[in-house]
Amino acid sequence: MAQFLSSFSRALVLCSAVFTLSIASTSVVSAGGAGNTPNNSTDLKTNTTTTIKGIDVSRWQKEVDWALVKEAEISFAFVKATQADFRLDPYFARNWEETKRHGIKRGAYHFYKPEAPIQGQIDLFINTVSLEPGDLPPVLDIEVFDKNISSEKMRQDIKLWLEAITAHYGVKPIIYTYQNYYRRYLQGHFPEYHFWIARYSPAQPEVHHTDKWMFWQYTDRGTIAGINSAVDINFFAGDLDSLGQLCLPEFTASDALSPLKQLKHMHPLQ
Repeated sequence: MAQFLSSFSRALVLCSAVFTLSIASTSVVSAGGAGNTPNNSTDLKTNTTTTIKGIDVSRWQKEVDWALVKEAEISFAFVKATQADFRLDPYFARNWEETKRHGIKRGAYHFYKPEAPIQGQIDLFINTVSLEPGDLPPVLDIEVFDKNISSEKMRQDIKLWLEAITAHYGVKPIIYTYQNYYRRYLQGHFPEYHFWIARYSPAQPEVHHTDKWMFWQYTDRGTIAGINSAVDINFFAGDLDSLGQLCLPEFTASDALSPLKQLKHMHPLQ
């Protein structure tokens, strides 16, 4: 993910690893606005003295040893499921089952391609990913653009994907992007969704005053036991309890017997 960030930015974050891994015991506050756009904090404070870390994986990491990843104190993982309107990640099924088996909170993401028909992208994800109680919300990975498609058209398609996925799973998706892409195309347009932003810098993600970020991808050069290649590492802006609150709710036995009670879970989580 965030394929287009510069190597210079990556070098900066490697020099600041100690800083990054120490921020979890402080309030998570954004670092100032972009241009004249006011900035917003996440309004979340951590109650732990350790960083809530996670990773995201795709075919580039190949076969992951999830038992070792769990021992490395990774709390959550986002797994690539689909891309455009035709491509399945060949490791998705294995990663999806293994994260669950080893007790790592899991989420699935779709890599958005502006040139692909949006309904096909919606259908592909829905037909590939089955969510269960305790899973993290779906993620739309937005990091490429097409010069033949206007920003307005792209945002319309993104909104259609987000709304269709919300209606299907009963939970609002998370938007993943990188800092510069966010500034150029997304800031201020999707205030009802949480953001996951890649920024390979000592500075935290900067967002519009109407937006909130909950995940920060701070390097794509991470080293984790059980993964034989570089991997993206992410910081969650909260504690384990708040991470759990993002997940799909559990159903009780009485809920399963009562359609009326099930309906309450179809409203997007706030």
